[in-house]
Amino acid sequence: MYILSGDKFENKRQLNFSNPFEDGENFQIFGFGSINATLLLHQCCQNEHILWDPTTEIFGLFPPSQVDSYVRDVAKVSFNVVSYLHGFGYDCTTDDYKVIHYIFSPNQNNRHCKYLGNQYFDPLWEIYSVKSKSWRKLDVDMPPSLKWKEGTHLYMDGVCHWLCKKSYGFSQKHNSAFQPCLVSFYLSNETFLITPIHSDEDDRVEFKASWINLAVLTGSIALFSYIEETTTFHVSILGEIGMKESWTKLFIVGPLPCVERPMGVGKKGEIFFLRKDEELVWFDISTGMIEKLGFKLDIYPKCRIIIYK
Repeated sequence: MYILSGDKFENKRQLNFSNPFEDGENFQIFGFGSINATLLLHQCCQNEHILWDPTTEIFGLFPPSQVDSYVRDVAKVSFNVVSYLHGFGYDCTTDDYKVIHYIFSPNQNNRHCKYLGNQYFDPLWEIYSVKSKSWRKLDVDMPPSLKWKEGTHLYMDGVCHWLCKKSYGFSQKHNSAFQPCLVSFYLSNETFLITPIHSDEDDRVEFKASWINLAVLTGSIALFSYIEETTTFHVSILGEIGMKESWTKLFIVGPLPCVERPMGVGKKGEIFFLRKDEELVWFDISTGMIEKLGFKLDIYPKCRIIIYK
């Protein structure tokens, strides 16, 4: 891992990273970036989460989830239960770091294990408190982001956000779960709001994209998407949480035929991507210029760019 700094990311420093996971390669960094210099590492679909401070090189391992206490023994035999991380943030009201994840069974609708003593396995939410070092069940019924992709989760000012476009495993009483939406969960009072994203088909290009990212741009939530067919980036910004009409299309970047695939979004809206010649570069949206970062990568590296502050 490297830290890139400077106005043009000219300073490169390799981090002293000792992988804390037993399965060394199967882990990811969650979310858009660090929170108070702390990163959340996790193994996708597993209940293994670790906080890491690169400046002190200290790791904090989470205790196991309480999911086993919620699932009946007969269900454990029939169901494959997995979890998806949805949020990591700081609650200033309690001076506490918190993590939320969604627990469900991907084979719950299998006709061979549909009923278990006349009961279904109900999906549930859990929240972890770093201060108390414990998990507890959340009493909320909100849409999850089961189409989990890197970059589609964001934390800002005590609120965890994620993109959702399916109603799988979620109560049908929320009609907005059947269209593309942004879910915003408030860590302080454990409530949530849903913001639909665009109403007509022409504006749903973001959810047809081959790559999509949430980011913070000028203090607001922004939606970046890359359309592979046209090699263009589309950027929209949200004015007010809960108001569908406050989404505004800022601009379209491109076409950029040299793009192999996007890598991430910077704190000023810079777009990082891998060129077809395997060079890691960034596109400055304020100048319209593409500059190299001095890294040559394989075509399919396990590589991300996140914000570390």
